[in-house]
Amino acid sequence: MNLLDKTIGDNYFLSIPEGGYLIAGIGKGAEWINNNIKSGDEVNINNVNILNMINSVQKQKADENNVPMKTIPISSLQPSIHLEKPQLFGTGGKLIFSDSPESFYTEGAFYRDTVTGQFRIFWHHQNMSLNSVTVSAAITNETSEPVMLYSQGSGIGTNIYPDVAGQIALDNFMKTHKQERYLATLQPGQSYFVGSLTPSTYTTSGIAQFDVYTQYGHKPATVTVTTLNYTSEPLHPDDVNILQGDSLVRGTFPHFDRTGTIEYKTSMGNAYISLSSAAYGQWSDCLPGGYEEGYDAVDNKTVINNGNYGVMYQLDIRVNNDVYKSGKLIVYDNPAGGFGHYVMKWQNNLIQSGFLSYENAWEFAESNLGSGIRNFNLETSIPGGACGPSNIYFTFNNK
Repeated sequence: MNLLDKTIGDNYFLSIPEGGYLIAGIGKGAEWINNNIKSGDEVNINNVNILNMINSVQKQKADENNVPMKTIPISSLQPSIHLEKPQLFGTGGKLIFSDSPESFYTEGAFYRDTVTGQFRIFWHHQNMSLNSVTVSAAITNETSEPVMLYSQGSGIGTNIYPDVAGQIALDNFMKTHKQERYLATLQPGQSYFVGSLTPSTYTTSGIAQFDVYTQYGHKPATVTVTTLNYTSEPLHPDDVNILQGDSLVRGTFPHFDRTGTIEYKTSMGNAYISLSSAAYGQWSDCLPGGYEEGYDAVDNKTVINNGNYGVMYQLDIRVNNDVYKSGKLIVYDNPAGGFGHYVMKWQNNLIQSGFLSYENAWEFAESNLGSGIRNFNLETSIPGGACGPSNIYFTFNNK
């Protein structure tokens, strides 16, 4: 059976009997195989079932964004030096994080908590029900006085490919981030919804930032945030029953941004730093201050947002050309151990990648350097649906 011939929405079983073999291909339909053997290998597999796993097939052919980009094999950047880890600082308001249950089968709410003043919501959910539903975030005024709601950036992506949905959401958010605009005055009991109709098997990823004030006195106001899915918009989203979580995370975190300074000397040659590396475990290479403990207000437990999804890195890049020769700084992104579609903002230039795997590095920035020190700005986040940290590589070519 050729996985590439199957329709995206098909539900089917592929059973390989004892003694059978499968030739690994490209695409998430063969995700287990590609994660465990080299592409093209023949392996014996006993009783392997693939049920509704085709979230993407042959991404090189089916990259919906069709983004031209320059990549090189990651091996060509080796050897490389690990840069000194900078101290990161949490800034901004609270982050409402909703990724559990990531895949859902029935209507209901995913997460709910109260916030005051400035806050950001990140939600990422796949509709595994048989019907189209709206996946949304709702903001409800449960106080006794009117409150004024402002947007500080919003992006929503809905796509059959979870990582493409995440990229669309992040790109749109970064385009509108920091552009405050008035949305609505919510009377007591009123709600404001931001969401997207989500067909069966599709994923909706969203990231939106708000600020809320009392109408009288213009003081930070308190609202209730509910992430949910529905066929008909509920009058009281704050009363919708919350679905049981899965192994992933939902919670409220102290800050939605990280700031810090990365220093690179051109005499180092190839050098890198890891953003959003795992918070713990064998492969952890996280930065000091990178992670903050959150609290799951539904299940009453502390949680970690592993990968810092929804967290924007606002980084100063300090480049010291200490070889005293003019040349070119080139900056790459490599999703170490993972894959996805990514978004980078370098010196106010917002750029998206096409599909990128751990085997390659994506050149997203370059700059001519004279001798001395130059300062740059990098803004990024791990999009919903992407996996693996972003290893940011710096290289210098003085030829």
